Amino acid sequence: MTERRLPAGFTAADLGQATADALAALVSFHSSPVVTGRAQTYVVFVLDAALQTNVASYRWQAGTDNVQTTNGVLEYVPAAEGDIEVRVDLVDAGNAVLKTMSVAQSVVTLHPELETLIQQPDEVAAVAADPETSRELVNDVRVYIDELAPRSADPESTLNRLLFAVAYAEALRVPPADRAAGIERLAAALDAGAAESFADQAQNGIGLCQVRPQALAMYVSATAGGSDWLIARRELPSDASARAPVQNELRTALQELAPDRQADLFNMLRFPKSNLRMTMQFLQALMTQYFAGMTLPAILADGSKAKTLVTQFKEGPFVVA
Repeated sequence: MTERRLPAGFTAADLGQATADALAALVSFHSSPVVTGRAQTYVVFVLDAALQTNVASYRWQAGTDNVQTTNGVLEYVPAAEGDIEVRVDLVDAGNAVLKTMSVAQSVVTLHPELETLIQQPDEVAAVAADPETSRELVNDVRVYIDELAPRSADPESTLNRLLFAVAYAEALRVPPADRAAGIERLAAALDAGAAESFADQAQNGIGLCQVRPQALAMYVSATAGGSDWLIARRELPSDASARAPVQNELRTALQELAPDRQADLFNMLRFPKSNLRMTMQFLQALMTQYFAGMTLPAILADGSKAKTLVTQFKEGPFVVA
């Protein structure tokens, strides 16, 4: 289920570094160059119905590692600098190769300027506040943030800094190992058709920025450019203590979505690149809805409005008192 279709309106390249054709797509969470000693995740989507029927397992080669998996996911930690090819053979029950996909990447060392900051015990710059979170943001996903919100396009880099701050806060709160375990559990629920379990587990968010799919679905249309939202829009009350009934409605609405739509939301949020894209789109939609006519710098300069925007992103849209 989770590796049988790309999200509606998305290409494989929208999810990460990718190789794709009409039959299958191989996607890397992180784009080349990747970094020594840091976990890399690769996902192969089998898009063709006939191929889906015949694939029994996946035979991977990454560097000197050879692994066979029963699902289309590989975790790999490159040990040394250089060029690598991550290759996957889709094989049938008799171990015959049905299709081969590969992606080429360069492997480099940790960002040297960040490492210098981390090694300074008195450093108080935000980028070095938590070494492991800083390494993830700077080495793995900074390139995606810069693509979404180019610093050259905004003298103050306001949107860039907001995306970085949201990603940093959520990555610090839910570290990579916990995030990966959560994604694995969500995928298992979807693959088993356990919609209630998926909706329950997804309530606290998915992926890098821990986006709540039940809230995001109110701003994702079922058709390109349309306003037929996956979940009908509704607002939480301004009083935080009174929000539980609407939050339960949203959880039920997520549970009742068609399985393909649930898988689409999951895959939009599973990959760091698309997770950041949906984070930006969600924040921009909230700004348009609740702060019409205001620029992002003006919103963030007002402590109350900035807090409201970030809380709406985390919990869902609520009535502004």
